[in-house]
Amino acid sequence: MQNNQPIVKSPSSKRVDSFPFSTHSSRSEITKQRHYLIEFSELSLAKREIAKKPSSLQKLAIVPTAGGALLVVFPLGKKTLRPSRPQYEVREKVTPHKTTSIFTTGVIMLMQHHSLPRNQVPEWASAYINYKGLKKLIKAAAERAKAGKDVDIAEFLFALDRNLEDVDSFYNKKFAEAHRRLKLLQDRYGRSPDVVAELDDQESEELMSALLELRNQLRNLSWFGEINRRGFVKITKKLDKKVPQATTKTQDQYITTMVDPKPFAKDITVVRLINEINKWLSILGDAQNFDDARSVGSSRSVRSLGRMTSKALPSVPQAALDALDNAIRQDDAETLQKSLSEHNFEASTQASQFMLLNLLQRSISSRSKACIAYILSHLESLYEADDLNERNCIHRLVINIGRTKSLSVAGDLEPNATGLPVHSPYNSHYVTPAQAPNSNGNAASLAADLEALSLLTKDDESVQLLLYILECLQPNQRSALSSKDSQGRIPLHYAAQYGFVVLCEIIMSKMQEWGQFDVTDGIDAPEWQDKEGNAPLHLAVIGGHPLTTKCLLKGENWQGSDHIHRKPVSQSSAVLAMATRANFVGIVKMLVEAGVDINWQDGTGETALHIAARFGHTECARILIDGSSEQKADLELTEKSFAWNALHISAVDGHLPVAELLVKAGVNVSKPDSFGWTAKEHAALRGHLDVAQLLAPYTTLPPASPKTSAVGDSEASSGTSSPPPETSSLEDRKSNGSTRITDPVKSFGHRYLTDECLVMVSLGSMDMRKDVEPVKLDRVPLAEAHTNQLDTALSVVISAQGAHGQPTTIDLPVHDNISTEPILFYTSDASKVKMLFDIVPTYSGNEKHKIGRAVALLSSVRPNVGSSRMNLQGDVCVPIMGSNLEVIGAVNFNFLVITPFTHPNMEINSQQTYWKKLAPTMLIGHRGLGKNFIANKSLQLGENTVSSFIAAANLGAQYVEFDVQLTKDHVPVIYHDFLVSETGIDAPVHTLTLEQFLHINDGTSNRSRRKSAERRRPDTNGTSNGNSGPKQRSLSVDLSNQSNDTSLEERMKYTLNYKKTGYKANTRGNFVQAPFATLEELFEKIPESVGFNIEMKYPMLLESEQHYMDTYAIELNSFCDTVLAKVYELARGRHIIFSSFNPDICLCLNFKQPSIPIMFLTDAGVEAVSDIRASSLQEAVRFASRWNLLGIVSNATPFVHCPRLVKVVKQSGLVCVSYGVQNNDPELVQVQVNEGIDAVIVDSVLAIRQGLTKES
Repeated sequence: MQNNQPIVKSPSSKRVDSFPFSTHSSRSEITKQRHYLIEFSELSLAKREIAKKPSSLQKLAIVPTAGGALLVVFPLGKKTLRPSRPQYEVREKVTPHKTTSIFTTGVIMLMQHHSLPRNQVPEWASAYINYKGLKKLIKAAAERAKAGKDVDIAEFLFALDRNLEDVDSFYNKKFAEAHRRLKLLQDRYGRSPDVVAELDDQESEELMSALLELRNQLRNLSWFGEINRRGFVKITKKLDKKVPQATTKTQDQYITTMVDPKPFAKDITVVRLINEINKWLSILGDAQNFDDARSVGSSRSVRSLGRMTSKALPSVPQAALDALDNAIRQDDAETLQKSLSEHNFEASTQASQFMLLNLLQRSISSRSKACIAYILSHLESLYEADDLNERNCIHRLVINIGRTKSLSVAGDLEPNATGLPVHSPYNSHYVTPAQAPNSNGNAASLAADLEALSLLTKDDESVQLLLYILECLQPNQRSALSSKDSQGRIPLHYAAQYGFVVLCEIIMSKMQEWGQFDVTDGIDAPEWQDKEGNAPLHLAVIGGHPLTTKCLLKGENWQGSDHIHRKPVSQSSAVLAMATRANFVGIVKMLVEAGVDINWQDGTGETALHIAARFGHTECARILIDGSSEQKADLELTEKSFAWNALHISAVDGHLPVAELLVKAGVNVSKPDSFGWTAKEHAALRGHLDVAQLLAPYTTLPPASPKTSAVGDSEASSGTSSPPPETSSLEDRKSNGSTRITDPVKSFGHRYLTDECLVMVSLGSMDMRKDVEPVKLDRVPLAEAHTNQLDTALSVVISAQGAHGQPTTIDLPVHDNISTEPILFYTSDASKVKMLFDIVPTYSGNEKHKIGRAVALLSSVRPNVGSSRMNLQGDVCVPIMGSNLEVIGAVNFNFLVITPFTHPNMEINSQQTYWKKLAPTMLIGHRGLGKNFIANKSLQLGENTVSSFIAAANLGAQYVEFDVQLTKDHVPVIYHDFLVSETGIDAPVHTLTLEQFLHINDGTSNRSRRKSAERRRPDTNGTSNGNSGPKQRSLSVDLSNQSNDTSLEERMKYTLNYKKTGYKANTRGNFVQAPFATLEELFEKIPESVGFNIEMKYPMLLESEQHYMDTYAIELNSFCDTVLAKVYELARGRHIIFSSFNPDICLCLNFKQPSIPIMFLTDAGVEAVSDIRASSLQEAVRFASRWNLLGIVSNATPFVHCPRLVKVVKQSGLVCVSYGVQNNDPELVQVQVNEGIDAVIVDSVLAIRQGLTKES
């Protein structure tokens, strides 16, 4: 590799001698990355370079920039993808009069890739321009042109026209629907919004909810048009660029003549309607802030009573309105009749019918039964043509009862306060910004259900009012009970949605009495469903109301029918899946007993049992597995993506109880998915080793890869070893994930910082124990929603002042594990960096309109704990200020600052940069000749001592592994535990100076103290004895004279480690003790032929808590710089590898130097951890690949359970090493070696070496 180092000469030389991927570079070198970018100061230089394209390269492109041009190389073997989120790439800038090597200089920068799908409104995704399909047609035409064939773009233009028609048709349909609803508003209240200030609270709330939803629809429509126009501009521009010979400026002609004349291309009308709605909302909001005493005045009462427009009562004087209002308030039907007669009221006219409907609504609000009876006797129908939501008085009464009683049950957290769709963000008195719908647990919903049942009985005044109205309905008015509103719902829908059993019973009883209750095909049949496909039964299930669900199912059998044909209704099976997701155990049981198809599969192929397995809902899974007398769950049904059955999903998500149920029920444990991986392998990879252990006895192992003569050599074995399965199904963290595999930030060579600091910002928390939202926005009262845009889809834009790097946009709510995808910024002074978190609308495509902002000053956002010290608690929370200077939420994030490191001995050469793969698996001595165990049959050398390291090398270890920590005076020393138990006080290493640390276990001082004690010890005659008698076998294991040993044990017996294990490594009496060592001493005393695997021992937060340490340590950069300086000073030709369990240490070391490889250590799920990056083998592979580390060092447990996982690691381009007690068994080591493991860290160096030698 050293010979292939490309050197890019300065532009002043007018040529570039060696291209970054030269024609003589090997294929393996070329394919190590996906993109390589070089920035030229002159466009001509980039054009000249691309003309010399090597034949081995797949594609080159020039991207013009403000300062010149960017040359982009797409190497062989990698599929060019269009990511939906910003990707990080290497950018190398070539400046005049400067020779630059791509291996040694340059910094990593951000490069944004914009894509149209990110700005789409999700529910309208299918209606957008099919950009991907059109692009495919352009690509095909370009390939024909490149091959010299005739190009006909007629197919493309035909598809483009169809896309334009579809977009225009969808836009016009949605606009017509919104315009119709707005016209209903104007017909009812007039064109002046001032009239709405006098509505009563009930009507104003309903109106505000409808207006907010309408505004959101219009806003989405505006963005829909904007994004589609942008898509047409972009695709026609691409056609002109890719197929210039077949077009004559298609873009200008097509956009001007075809696109721009369409309504969606200009949103002037939509903006005008939105502004009009905002006026209505503003007046409504202002009115609600006034004193409620205003409602006592007749003007507001009567106007609200009348819901009357100028069209309805053009000639009724104010005095008459006052008289009507007083009559209704006093429930005086005679006065009401008299007042109407005095004004020549004729019930038969349309205007009079409209007025009576308004008077009826006022009478219902005042609970004036006599007036209600009188008005109903003169009404022909309850249908209100101009109602904004197309509801009648029965709809509104049921909604009002539900809203009022729900507030009594759950305070202001009522499930649904209006009659909007279930998942509408306007279903409550509050709008919760950027939050996905969630469900409460079954216990909570049942408790609310029981409380609602006790709160609302037939004796309740509001229930009696509903009964009275229904009793008074004339035969021609009874159809109102089954009439549907704008959402396709009848009153029973809302009664079920709010979960009030008594309302459902009353409505069903009357519908049965009046012949409106046809449940021949079930109460969930299509004729009972609203426009969203939800029947009353579905709404009761979704709301988590088991008693209401039971009531509806019971009502379904009102004619004594024994069997209801429900099974064909897919929506009911979908609702069963919803109930399972929400863990509504009682409801799931009822639905299964009612005959809902438990084996129904949704569009992705998943059943309710898949969902129970994903969320770990054990009781729901048990109910589904048991099934009913008529049907049983099919345990082998698989979803469509990876052919996972329920066991695969429970293994992926680590739900042991569900896996136990499935195994007991007889599921096929050895069944592979579509890529050949078993459930056990999925569990082991993701750190769920308890599940893997459960499945191990039942799993039939797949055929192991054949052994090869060159064990572990992937090239040598490629011809004889069967390739492992594809890893596609192993990539997702969770079973419902769609994990995007992030490209490495650093590619092709070991890049590092030279003169700038790197700031890595991650949203959320790395601590898996914390349940914090990365961006938490406060609820907004419905009355104030019109003042901001918090009721829309939102995104957060992360940028920095005082640093350079592209801003990154992340949609809210953020996806899982966003914390593992940091955003990078560069600065010369990290103390001056200000992080900005801007909240903006998602679909507008415009980041200038900011709804709120959070600011963090990196220099002061964390508490200072002293010089060269840092707090291990790295999470930060800053408030988000809205445009009105009110706090509207908070941002939780963490950051890491990495400073550059320099040393005169730091240089690049291929032997240092890359671990040359040897034919046999390498042996690495763990802590020298092995970890100290008290139960070991033979006497051990003290771990992490010079004598132990030398002995390991003599027995055949190519590398020795040891732990490095810093003392208080910043000297690297060799010590494994965080706490120095020998002090007797559990003192962390970083609290002791070097002298104090070495003095604790200094062999010389012990020996001198022993001799002094012996000189002072009297003999049996009482005289002093100057001779010590026979010479002891070894001073370090002298058990006959135990005074010093006993005092040490006495001193340690109350320390944390000693109480836990009962012994301390490298102590006299148990092991061959040797003095503590420093890192410098190891370099001087151990032969240079022995490589060092230096484990950087740096505590993480959980480790500090487990050891009862203070949550601070030596500052991260200071720690790494000190060790690096010592290593570069003394390494000379020695092979060095750094490793650490702490991910931040790995990142720090990786960015500080270019030549020493870094390995990430992981427990792979064996031990509890808090950092997500250290939680599993999968996360370790993801982390090491993401940051281009050399490889991983994993606990051997997952490899012993599932040997094929070794090749999963190696297929990711990583070196694979294992450690752990399993590696002391030659047979288990051989299993890993057969799969090609690169190295094993062992305690029994001699035994393992002999075992491998014998096997080979």
